[in-house]
Amino acid sequence: MENTHITKPTIAFWIAGGLFLFWNAFGCYLYYMDMTMSAADYAGAYGADMAALRDLYPTWSVAAYAIAVWGGLLAAIFYLLRKSWAAPLFIISLIAAFISFIWSFTNADYKAAAGGSFWVMPVIVILLGALEVWWSRKKVADGTLK
Repeated sequence: MENTHITKPTIAFWIAGGLFLFWNAFGCYLYYMDMTMSAADYAGAYGADMAALRDLYPTWSVAAYAIAVWGGLLAAIFYLLRKSWAAPLFIISLIAAFISFIWSFTNADYKAAAGGSFWVMPVIVILLGALEVWWSRKKVADGTLK
């Protein structure tokens, strides 16, 4: 007979899972809106200077953005299903998010159009992504995620 230890999820586990799901679903919503907005709506939301740069985003940056948000949503779903696949998917999502921000951090025209606070959202995304990675790896280690 095999002796296995099954860790029952705590309230913190479920709260974190709900927040992970909400955050990543919101990211998917923003991605969808960014990809489907008309030029006029994009200019209205982000300003004319940002709209002028919209078609200059490199394909690799947009692809990394898609991988980051959809991978994060999939990871959050796996997390709530208590599957250990959540941890590596959160890692992939975090790496993709970092890659997606490289162009915006290295393009002078983008930084000028976005203004002085252009770095705020990328920092929030990276910090929350790192939290998701840390927490999900912790839950794999303690046996909550199998």
